[in-house]
Amino acid sequence: MTDSIDTEWEYKIIRTSDGGLFSGDTGPMEDALNSLGGDGWELVDTISDSRGAGAGSGQTALVFKRPQS
Repeated sequence: MTDSIDTEWEYKIIRTSDGGLFSGDTGPMEDALNSLGGDGWELVDTISDSRGAGAGSGQTALVFKRPQS
């Protein structure tokens, strides 16, 4: 295992609308997350932007990282 102090990371940010992420069938999102995990990406944070007028009006950014190759 590499020492986290010496590890250089690359990041990926995926934006999705709250309605698409939190409603309906979760299968497609699970498939996408499993695919990203298979490529070495780890979900490290979510950032919600709800500046709109209530639930489902904002976006969520999913932040992933993996060791840089």
